[in-house]
Amino acid sequence: MKNYFYLRIRPVSLLFIFFITFPLLSWGQGFGPKTEARLQAAIDAIQNDPAKPFVGGMSVAIKVVGGPEWQGATGYAARNTDLQNNLLPGGTPFTPSTLSQMYSVTKTFTAPLVLELAQEGYFGLDEPFIKYIPVPLSQINPNLDPTVTIRQLLAHESGYSDFVTELQVLLQVAAQPGRVWTPEEAVALLNQIFPPGTKRQYSNTNYLILGALIEIVTGKPLEQHYRERFFTPLGLESMYLGVREQIGNRGVLAAPHDNISQFNPIFMQLGLPTFPNAYTNISRFPMQAIISLAFAGGGLVSNAADLAEWGSALFGGRATSQATLDMMLNSFYPTPDVNGNYLGYGVKLIPLIDNADPFLGHNGDAPGYRSILVHEPTQKVTIAVLSNFAGADTYVIARAVYQALAPQILSFAPATGAPGTTVTIQGEGLATTTNVSFNGVAANFNIISEDEIEAVVPATATTGLITVVTAGGTAASSSPFTILNVNPNPNCSLTLITKVTQAEPWYGMWGAFNGAGMIDLSVSGGTAPYTYRWNAGAATQDLGLASPGTYSVLVTDATGCTGWTTVQVGRKNDFLRVLSSHQDVSAAGASDGSIDL
Repeated sequence: MKNYFYLRIRPVSLLFIFFITFPLLSWGQGFGPKTEARLQAAIDAIQNDPAKPFVGGMSVAIKVVGGPEWQGATGYAARNTDLQNNLLPGGTPFTPSTLSQMYSVTKTFTAPLVLELAQEGYFGLDEPFIKYIPVPLSQINPNLDPTVTIRQLLAHESGYSDFVTELQVLLQVAAQPGRVWTPEEAVALLNQIFPPGTKRQYSNTNYLILGALIEIVTGKPLEQHYRERFFTPLGLESMYLGVREQIGNRGVLAAPHDNISQFNPIFMQLGLPTFPNAYTNISRFPMQAIISLAFAGGGLVSNAADLAEWGSALFGGRATSQATLDMMLNSFYPTPDVNGNYLGYGVKLIPLIDNADPFLGHNGDAPGYRSILVHEPTQKVTIAVLSNFAGADTYVIARAVYQALAPQILSFAPATGAPGTTVTIQGEGLATTTNVSFNGVAANFNIISEDEIEAVVPATATTGLITVVTAGGTAASSSPFTILNVNPNPNCSLTLITKVTQAEPWYGMWGAFNGAGMIDLSVSGGTAPYTYRWNAGAATQDLGLASPGTYSVLVTDATGCTGWTTVQVGRKNDFLRVLSSHQDVSAAGASDGSIDL
């Protein structure tokens, strides 16, 4: 089909064009103002739920590969307290740039680092880790099995107890919160709770040991590896390894909020600050012991935007080699853990965010902070949540945010048409649309705004629902689009020509607005009389005072021969006065149609 375009543009200054067209482009910079308002409302609702008081705050970042990004925050980075650490009204606001502990999301950095070092020949994954430790394990802790391999550490199959559950570790941390621990000191207090390789059970100890192993075999500090391999290449400027590195000018670290009153007897004996039996700002409790123990399993700090960029880069194949990523994604245990997740090498398969689509990622839970990083691989959307409230459920937050991205189809027009018909779809959350289909057949489409898509009915479509796929999931229309059979008789010859006389546009502050148009329809061929059916409901040959939009008409002659055509009457932000002429093909399969503008 030939297309000819003749554009007659009003003389408009470049400056005027810039100011008028800018609002048209603004939705493309993100998810659109309505969707972004829903995202902010989702986290605000959790923050302000009177039934579940949220002490502290949170920041959230969303990144779609090749698409929009969003950052939001709510609540407090540091709540006000009195001298007894009781909460007072107000505090320092949590902002998108606020830094927070990511805790166990750190494992998503350590695992690919270990796998890369193995591929570079520093060690073999199936070798016992003690082969590379200068001090025999029997001297550090004779209770631990020395046959544990590096792969078993990665997979949480060592059988070593988690140091966060060991009473002696907890008591010593409470008594000396400012102490900086070494991995060897923590390992000395552990127990063997099951034989290596017999099951998979999460333990932070595994990644504490891996951090020590990395430094021993490379002779380089762990934080240097993170920075050289990941932080610097990916521009993750806010990230640093707690205790090992200083915060510098990276931002402001949110204060931890938790209930640690169970340790008050120890605090009182040692003359340390005590805390109420409630969630409160615990920044007067030194965190060095906790962060130094977290180390390679939980010591990293970030803002939400950089964390989302990391997730997008890692699972998108930009952060490490495809071989490394494949090993991580093929490492999931077939049996879920106690939270319903499937453990892998530094990552989890997480079905808790969406019922239909499992996510990849990791969460972090430890004193004073909570975090989660999740990535949906099909639509390539990454969500990062950082909170300084130990009572936060980051799965709930991530799920609420993802649901706020969910698309909806509210209406579409016309409701019937032949292949080639342009259908305008109205809805919500459509800015990230990646697929539009008519009863399962993919269609060509254009995103007009976050609320509107124009799609062309594909040639092989049949009557059925319209579906759209976006970064927030899939939505289907509530009613079917009906496919009209045009010219079922191959000998049929019916030619339709439309002309639109568009009212003179007028110009306002935000663009050009078209008035109503008149559609003149000419029919030739076939056998008179003809009947007409417009998608607007009219049964006349011509349409007068047609408001801006897409119009289609089905013409039937006396023998049942049909012809179908669509025509566009100008809409807001056209800078043109339009005359259009459209000619359908004379018969199915022919190529003699045309459209003139």
